[in-house]
Amino acid sequence: MAHSQQREALAQDMDRLQKQLRGLCEGRLSPADEKRLRVLDLACGECHEAEMLQKVMRQMAAGEGREHELSVDFIGTDIRDREIERAAERCGKGEDGVDYRFMVKDGQKLTQDADLAEGFDVVFVRHQNYYLGGKEWHAIFERSLEKLAPEGKLIITSYFDHEHDLAKDAIQKVGGELIDEIANQEARSLATKGKFVDKRLAMFRRRD
Repeated sequence: MAHSQQREALAQDMDRLQKQLRGLCEGRLSPADEKRLRVLDLACGECHEAEMLQKVMRQMAAGEGREHELSVDFIGTDIRDREIERAAERCGKGEDGVDYRFMVKDGQKLTQDADLAEGFDVVFVRHQNYYLGGKEWHAIFERSLEKLAPEGKLIITSYFDHEHDLAKDAIQKVGGELIDEIANQEARSLATKGKFVDKRLAMFRRRD
């Protein structure tokens, strides 16, 4: 795929994901701090979704037309140095009340990390790949739930239907409660059979 076509496809993916996130999050985000929204994007890679994600979360948490009243503390993490460097270069220092930070971190060890204090309003995992390591993802999901504020939400997206169902089951086994899920009917198909960009989305809270 040519660079121009790839950029266009990525932009369209973001538009579709934004639509799905709005439907999933509307009326469901209650930031712990009325002036600041804390978002953690795990295994974010180059984090192409960063700008779109913070905007949607901000609007859904503050209400349309009031997002300027809410600043955003956005942290993206991944174990790959190069991807984190690219994410930081693209997002820069942030603007309009957004503090972007990108860190090389292991998602299985979040509770041991002083840089990532608890109390996130949203923990987001795009295209979790449960097939590649169920044991590791159990740990990541458990750590993610522990990082949530009392009313915080864990949101995942998946490439495959079956992998999504496995991840959903794993999250519930480690203390998550399913709030809602969406099948993205407009998801872009990829070369691998059954694989689509953000084909399924689900939202969880920490079970009491």
